Amino acid sequence: MAAIRVGRPERVPSLRRRLLTRLLVPLGALAVGLGVGGSALIHGFVQSTHDRLLAGSTLAIAERLAVGDDDGEVTVDLPAVAFGMLESQARDNIYYNVAHEGGVITGYLDLPLPDIAAMPANVTVFRDASYHGHPVRVAAQVRRLYGVPQPVLVQVAETTAGRRALEVDLLLWLTLLEVALVGGSGMLVWGAVGRGLAPLKRLRRVIDARSARGGMALVPLPLAVVPAEVLPLVVAINGLLARLDQSIGTMRRFTADASHQLRTPLAVLRTHLALLRRYGTGSAEGRAALDDVEGAVKRLERLLVQLLALARADEDSPAVPAAPEVTDLMQVAMEVAAEQVPAALAQDVEVRFERLEEGGPEDGTAIRVAGNAVLVGELLGNLLDNAIRYNRPGGTVTVRVGQPQGTGPVMEVEDDGPGIPEAERGRVFERFYRLDRPGEPPRTGSGLGLAIVRALADRLGASVRLDAGQDGKGLKVTVTLRAAENAAGSEASAADGDRG
Repeated sequence: MAAIRVGRPERVPSLRRRLLTRLLVPLGALAVGLGVGGSALIHGFVQSTHDRLLAGSTLAIAERLAVGDDDGEVTVDLPAVAFGMLESQARDNIYYNVAHEGGVITGYLDLPLPDIAAMPANVTVFRDASYHGHPVRVAAQVRRLYGVPQPVLVQVAETTAGRRALEVDLLLWLTLLEVALVGGSGMLVWGAVGRGLAPLKRLRRVIDARSARGGMALVPLPLAVVPAEVLPLVVAINGLLARLDQSIGTMRRFTADASHQLRTPLAVLRTHLALLRRYGTGSAEGRAALDDVEGAVKRLERLLVQLLALARADEDSPAVPAAPEVTDLMQVAMEVAAEQVPAALAQDVEVRFERLEEGGPEDGTAIRVAGNAVLVGELLGNLLDNAIRYNRPGGTVTVRVGQPQGTGPVMEVEDDGPGIPEAERGRVFERFYRLDRPGEPPRTGSGLGLAIVRALADRLGASVRLDAGQDGKGLKVTVTLRAAENAAGSEASAADGDRG
């Protein structure tokens, strides 16, 4: 059975990418939510931290308020610590004033004053304001002093550049941590998903090992190592394989049975035609009709033989391949070539047998190949039959067998007939495909010869190449088979792959 290759679509869906997307999209949304909440938390933290320092500075000034004994005026002795605690790397500007009865006792005269009457006493109140075009944070406290009827207002203001800079730094670090979290999670998930999908890779290797030799074993896939998530899929595939095996078996049995059943009446018909020809037909027209009938019978008989060969070539390989048979290629080739000599003489074609040297073994040395001798013989027999049938009268067919260094065992069948155009060499392996040669008499072939060759080559794990013959004339078919020792090594590798 020829291996079927299915083309990959341009965009292949990936379970790994899909799982990664399904996990990272919610994780990214969570990171964005954490970023929004974190920014609010950072803003509140920075604001409260700076506000405490600002409140401490205001309280330090308010604690130094005093009333003169003689005149009853309010005085203040500004402590150095009141402004020292507000120093920072941001070099924010600090403004202050002390106001009483609508006038400023000390400090910046144009610093905006709040509504003192609405403020509670001895409580620090914060507000945002603008001073000289810059945003400032203002802490204010109202103090009532003994002997002074009106309250005293103490204000300390600070520009907010340091706060904003600290918030930006913290937000940057938060963003970097979230990016690292999402990116690291993506890499961990990618690797974890890959390890989780490892059973599918092992299942693929099991399937690939079955079709490595060109045939597919249509037995159920093993379920012991299949994960529970893909078990229904594998069970469905096993059901499909069972139905496919049943359909293919039915078709093969029909082909084989029909071919065998038709061969008997054809043999009887040929016998009676021979008797009629021996005892006379009575007229030239009758003899011509008998010739036509006999030709049709021969073509039908050959078609049935080829269908039988094709059915044998299409048989499935066993589920667990046994040790490959070892065949002497030289002996098989000589026997098949000798069998084809009578047909070649009838077509006025000479058959030659040569040994490929090119560093190969000496004459008489067996060439050991992996494969059934019957299949190897049928492959070579079909090649010789094609070469003889489509050759010209007086032509030559050359069979070469050998094992050049660096390659496997090789069979070559070369003729000096009309050949096959290069553009048609890919299609001649199709079943029932026949070349259209204008100006030539119709051939008796069925278009199955090279299709059988390809099917047999697939069964044997061999390769087939078509080239022009010497001087660009005729056709040379090169079949490279597997050496017996190489076949044993490949079987062991396939078994190791199944165990992995």
